[in-house]
Amino acid sequence: MNKLIRILHATPKELKPYALLPIGLYCNAKLQKAYPGSIIEFWTDWRHDKRELVRKCKIAINSSIFTFMAKSIYGSHIRIADMLNRWEAMAVNEGWGKDGFNREECLLIEVCTINEDEI
Repeated sequence: MNKLIRILHATPKELKPYALLPIGLYCNAKLQKAYPGSIIEFWTDWRHDKRELVRKCKIAINSSIFTFMAKSIYGSHIRIADMLNRWEAMAVNEGWGKDGFNREECLLIEVCTINEDEI
């Protein structure tokens, strides 16, 4: 069994099972090395939900696919600057510093629900 990968992000919805996540040397390092079938635990405050990784890819932040996916996943109100500010705050909070994540690329992941009894 793969080790549990914990990330700070709201759990993706079943209809849109995607997330855009910052990456860096330490930022989501385990997720960058993960294979399909790995178990990801999404942490939001007190809530922890597990999902299975289906696939992932790196995408350029300054690209139309990033903008398209961000608006599709998080709503048409989201701005790239808002996401970068959120990621910077997370990096500082985690002790990596404001430059603790890559501002050029991020990770797009797809997950699926799992049967908790099988874990």
